[in-house]
Amino acid sequence: MEAGKRSITDIFNQGRTLEIPFFQRSYVWTDENWERFFIDMEAVSTRDRVYFLGSIILKTRPVSMGNVIGDWRVVVDGQQRLTTITLFCKALCEAQNKAGFERIFFNMRNQIILQHNHSDIEIFEAIVRGNLTKSLLDKHRHNSVLECYNFFKSKKEELKTLDLDALLSRLYFVGIDLGSEEDEQQIFDTINSLGVSLTTAELLKNELFRREDESLYNKTWKETFEKDDDVKAYWDSEVTAGRQHRINIDLFLQSYLLIQSDAHDKYLGLSSLFSNYKAFLKDRGTKRHSFIDTLVKYARLYQDSINPNLLNEEIDQNSATERLNVVVFGLNTTTVVPYILYILNEVDDKKEMDDIFRLLESYLMRRLVCKDTTKNYNNLFASFIRNKVNRYKTLKNKIEKSEDVTNRFPNDKVLLKGFIESKLTNQQARTVLYLIEKSIQSEKDATVIRPFNEYSVEHVMPKMWRNHWKNLGTRDADDRDDQVRKIGNLTILTASLNSSIRDADWKTKKTGRGNKKGLEDYSAGIKMFKPYLKVDDWNEDVIDERAKELCKQATAIWTLGG
Repeated sequence: MEAGKRSITDIFNQGRTLEIPFFQRSYVWTDENWERFFIDMEAVSTRDRVYFLGSIILKTRPVSMGNVIGDWRVVVDGQQRLTTITLFCKALCEAQNKAGFERIFFNMRNQIILQHNHSDIEIFEAIVRGNLTKSLLDKHRHNSVLECYNFFKSKKEELKTLDLDALLSRLYFVGIDLGSEEDEQQIFDTINSLGVSLTTAELLKNELFRREDESLYNKTWKETFEKDDDVKAYWDSEVTAGRQHRINIDLFLQSYLLIQSDAHDKYLGLSSLFSNYKAFLKDRGTKRHSFIDTLVKYARLYQDSINPNLLNEEIDQNSATERLNVVVFGLNTTTVVPYILYILNEVDDKKEMDDIFRLLESYLMRRLVCKDTTKNYNNLFASFIRNKVNRYKTLKNKIEKSEDVTNRFPNDKVLLKGFIESKLTNQQARTVLYLIEKSIQSEKDATVIRPFNEYSVEHVMPKMWRNHWKNLGTRDADDRDDQVRKIGNLTILTASLNSSIRDADWKTKKTGRGNKKGLEDYSAGIKMFKPYLKVDDWNEDVIDERAKELCKQATAIWTLGG
């Protein structure tokens, strides 16, 4: 890697081609960016001082000679600024009727130095070459490249006062030149640590497809990942994985790589996913077209069955797949997703698949209630892929064998202890209570269970119990503080109680006060809590009793398998 001060003419070198990856996202600057840029250019033109335009990252791309300029660089970072500078200088030269534009922005073979991406190349080249037609203007009337050019053209009178030669001599970048084997993602992410990092999908797309592959790209990648706004929104939806926030397509790509590599330890890491892909493609000598075909096949399986947005939708209580989605995304347990995708591809029999997914739900939920660690899930589920665990009986035997708490499948006795003693986070409790409620409701019940995200968790005996819940009975205050946080004291509601009702005594909390509704309204239709609205007093004994009842319901839902 080499870095240093670079002028405009250093970057737009006549012996060079600058390639914006062909399938990169479009140019996206808007009026606000162009206005600021123009004001800066006016200042630079009139003041004798250097102006830095930030960093430009270029990566050497090996090319064969012929009708191609030998110094070929891929633009890793700088697309927006290089495009803007080119369009600004084009408008300036036209406003001043000044020659010299081609000398700067065309190479020795009369090729435009900046080769644009697939969505912008037609209008960009027409502007730069002065070949705009009415049909092109109509076709690209909403394109940001054309809008940028028109913005600068609208400043014609101001442009006439600017000194192009002064600008060229005073504008500089911090240029970073990478060798063909260097990791552009790591460099980009380091420099842009406070900005928006390039996604694995963006980098992989440009690794797999070349400029001559537009037809292949349209039939495969575009059709699968970029077909329309709804498809794009699905793949771009945010997913929480542990402490990390990622987008759905990156979760898919990590899952796909694990499956294709047989969960090899070398490819387990999340932080260098694109580097792992490059290493995998190189190590395996995988044919590009077959790799793309298989990638698309798995992506469609994933899209049909794995969806973080199911937390916002009504799910089918009998669908093992949809319930497992609630577990995965409600609890941020995305380490199981690669194994789910593996099963979706390997198992054709629907009953067999449903049995596997119900077993996974039972395993994950029992462990959650018992506060068992999730730290080994990454290795555990990777081992199931590695060892081709793709049948219900095989999976059941695998998870039953371990007596170690690290991977154990808690039995009914251990589960009961968990329901009585465990203190879960609100999100964990919401998942437990929601799935129990979803299971015990029947089609005959008048109430329809709403989407997961429409429920909140309420502490029936409030954390601030000392204000209105004085009667301790045989318990002490510390014991009550402990009980308040346990699952027997929690319920899900369709809306949060008013603060004046939340901390009120039991009777007021049930019925409400004035126009402030209580539990009888907000827990209406919650079948697992309805019987407890009849109790005269809510205390520690009732909390223990309800924990046992919840466990009874849970053991019938999250079975140990047949």
